[in-house]
Amino acid sequence: MRTLKSLIMMSLALALPAMAGEKGVDTVDVKPKLASFQTFSGVLDSSSPVYDRIYSTSVDGDCGAPTFDSVNDGMAFDIQCIEVTDANPIEIVLDPALTGITDTVLTLYCDPFDPLAPSQNVVAFDDDDGMGTLSALSTADDIRLVPGREYWVVISTYGAGMVGAYTVQLGDNVFPCGGVAVEGATWGDLKGMYR
Repeated sequence: MRTLKSLIMMSLALALPAMAGEKGVDTVDVKPKLASFQTFSGVLDSSSPVYDRIYSTSVDGDCGAPTFDSVNDGMAFDIQCIEVTDANPIEIVLDPALTGITDTVLTLYCDPFDPLAPSQNVVAFDDDDGMGTLSALSTADDIRLVPGREYWVVISTYGAGMVGAYTVQLGDNVFPCGGVAVEGATWGDLKGMYR
C-alpha cells in the first residue's frame, strides 16, 4: 500500500508541471545587447493592474497564437505599445542589470490588448528565455511584425506577489509607438504618441 501511494505521488509530481504547461527546464539565456538600443522601464507593485495570465508555446504573426489558461491568475502587469521599422525578426529582452523582479513573463499582442480577454490577439509568449528566470523574445524565435502596425508588449510576473522595477531593451528595429518621426504622419502615429 505504501509503495502504491509513493508511486502515485511521484507520478503526480512529474505530471503536474506538464499539465500546467509551464516552467519547463530553462536552457536558453538571451543576454541584452548594447546599451544604445531603445529601452522602456516601469515598476510592478501592489498598485499595478492585474490580469489572468495565459501561457503559449507558439508564435503567430497573424495574432492568433494558441494559448492555454495559466494557473497563475491575478498577476500584476504593465504594457508598452511598440512598432517596427522592418519585417526582420525582433528582439525584446528584460535587462537583468536593471530588473529587480526575480521571474518575469513577456507576452506580445497585436492591437488591441484587452486584459479581460488575454487569450486574444497573441503573437508570442515567453517565460524564461532571458537571463535566469527573466524573459526574452529573441531573433531565434523568428517573430516578424508588420511595419506601421501597433503591437503591445505586456510585462508580467510569473507568480503572485513579485514586485520591482524592470527595464526592457528593444532590438534595433523595434521602438515605442510614436518614437520615430516620419514624413506624412498618420492619425495612428499621432495616437501612439499619447498612450
